[in-house]
Amino acid sequence: MAGILSYGAYIPTWRISRDEISRSIGSASMGGERAVASWDEDSLTMGVEAGLDCISITDPKEIDGLYFATVSSPYKEKQAASLIASALDLRKDVYTSDFTGSLRAGTLAVKAASDAIKAGTMKKVLVIAADARRAAPRSDAEQTYGDGAVALLIGRKEEAIAEIEGFSTIVDPIPGPWRREEDTYPKVFDVRIDTRFGVLQDIPQAVNSLLAKHDIQAKDISKFALYAPEARSPRALAGSLQIDPKIQMQELLFRETGITGTAHCLLLLVAALEMVKPSERIVCASYGEGSDAILIKATEKIEQEKGKHRGTKYILSKKMLPSYGRFLSYKKEIEIGWPEWERSSVAKYWRDEDWLLPLYGMKCKKCGTLQYPVRRICTICNEKDNHEKVKLARKGKVFTYTHDYLLGPGNLPSDGINPTTRLLIELEDGCRIWLEMTDHEVEEVDVGIPVELTFRLLHQKSDFRFYGWRARSLRQ
Repeated sequence: MAGILSYGAYIPTWRISRDEISRSIGSASMGGERAVASWDEDSLTMGVEAGLDCISITDPKEIDGLYFATVSSPYKEKQAASLIASALDLRKDVYTSDFTGSLRAGTLAVKAASDAIKAGTMKKVLVIAADARRAAPRSDAEQTYGDGAVALLIGRKEEAIAEIEGFSTIVDPIPGPWRREEDTYPKVFDVRIDTRFGVLQDIPQAVNSLLAKHDIQAKDISKFALYAPEARSPRALAGSLQIDPKIQMQELLFRETGITGTAHCLLLLVAALEMVKPSERIVCASYGEGSDAILIKATEKIEQEKGKHRGTKYILSKKMLPSYGRFLSYKKEIEIGWPEWERSSVAKYWRDEDWLLPLYGMKCKKCGTLQYPVRRICTICNEKDNHEKVKLARKGKVFTYTHDYLLGPGNLPSDGINPTTRLLIELEDGCRIWLEMTDHEVEEVDVGIPVELTFRLLHQKSDFRFYGWRARSLRQ
C-alpha cells in the first residue's frame, strides 16, 4: 500500500474583496475575498512554490516521479512538469507527466502515483496540483474562482504520515464546465443542472461506494474534504451523506481563497491533515466528469509532520488589491504586453538552466567566494575555470536596492508611478545576488528587511516564456 509522506500548499499573496468586484461591475457580492495570482504567477510557478513547501525537509534527489495536475497550464504543447522538476532540482531521470483536461486531474494524479508505489516501479512520487483559471469579466466565476496550489509526496506505507486505504471512481460525462482549444474562458451549460445532477450526485455516489467497499460508516470519518463549486454546496453534500456539516465537513475556504480548481479538494485535504489525529480517517473527493474519492487514515507519524510546512498558513499572509482594474491586469484581461524591441536568447536560457531554474551558484576553489551567476572567471581573484556548483539558499536580507522609474516590473514600459525594484540580497549562505522584487509596494522596501526567493515568470519574449527567480518580502 501507499501513503502520504509529506504535504505542502501555496496561496498567492494577493487577494481581492468580492465587495470590490461587485461594486465595480454592479452585481451582488458573494462576501469574503478570493486569492489572485500576481502578474508574474501562473499554475506552473505556484506549483513550484507548493512543491518547495512539500519537500522542504526531503532530499529532492530521492524523488522518482513528478505528476503535475492543472486545467490552466501556461502551455498547450509543452510539458510543464519537466520545468517544475528542474526548478525543484529533481534528478534528470525523474519520471514526469502532466495530468489535465478535468478538474479531478489532481485526484487522478494521486491515484496514478499510488499505483506506481504499490507496483514497486517508484519509491517516491511528488503530486502537484495548481490552477489560475481565467474567468469571463462580469461573470459569477470572477468571484467563485481562486488561485492556488497544493503538493503531496506519495510513498510507501511504512514511512507515511497518512495511509491511503482506497479509491473509488464514478465517471459521468455531464455537460459541466468545458473549454475548447479556441476558448479563453471555461463555459458551462447550466450551473444549476451541473450542481444538482453532477456535484450533488456524483460526489455522494463515489464517497458512499468507497465507504461500502471498506465497510466503514460515514459517522466514523473525522473529516470530509469535498470539492464544491460554490459556498452553498457543502451543506447539501452533508445532507446527502448524512453527516454533521459543522463537525465532519472540512471548511471549504471559499471566503478566504475561492475555489482553486484541480487543487481545491487536495487543499482541503492538506487543511484536514494539519489538524487530524493519529488513526482518524479523512475522505477526499474531487469533481469533474464524475468524481474520485480517496480514503486516508492518519498514522502515528502525523504529529511529527505538523508545523514543518507552511501549508494553509499561506492564507493568513496576504495583501489586498486596491482596485478591480489591478485585478483585471493581474488576470491578463488588460494586456500590456512585453516590449517588442527587447528579445531574449532561448538558446542561452536553455544552456544556463542549472543556475537559472534550480538556482545553483559557483564557489571559487581558490579564494572560496560564493558567487551568482555562474561564470568562467572568479570576480574576486580572477581564477579561471576552477569552481564548484553550489546550491544557493533561498532566504536572506536586503543589502541595498534601487527603484527604476524608467522601466516597470518585468521590464515593461513604466507608467512613472510603479517602478521596478531591484535588490542586492545577501543570502543566508553569504552569496550576494541581484534580483527584481515582486509582490510589494515601494514604501515597504528598506535595507535589512528579510526576503525570500520565489519562482516566477520573468518575461515573455521571442514568443517564449522565461521562468526564473525573483525576491519577495518574507511571508510568515
